Amino acid sequence: MPGDDQDDIVMTSTDSNIRNTTCPVSGKHVTDLENPVRSIDCKHIYQQKEIMHYLRAKGGRGPCPIAGCPRMLQADKFVPDPLLPLEIQELRDMMQHQTSDTNAIEDFTLLDED
Repeated sequence: MPGDDQDDIVMTSTDSNIRNTTCPVSGKHVTDLENPVRSIDCKHIYQQKEIMHYLRAKGGRGPCPIAGCPRMLQADKFVPDPLLPLEIQELRDMMQHQTSDTNAIEDFTLLDED
């Protein structure tokens, strides 16, 4: 009968303090950054060496290279956030979990068509 089917609802959290998954300057995925730093102003994450080089080329101050971000960046407003390694590890774990979920293959050929 209609309405008798009950589906399981799985709630997942996508809340993360990581706003960008790749460094816009180096192009590396956040999980691959060697010395990640976070901007105090816009909270985006960068590879430290590359963002400092970018800002030196801009005279010490420049626009955030993330498309649509209106913030101006300054070299002295980047910090090696102590929580950042934990957040990056959580992102790695989440990515690993998603990858393992997509590797499951089910055989639906024997399902009843009713």
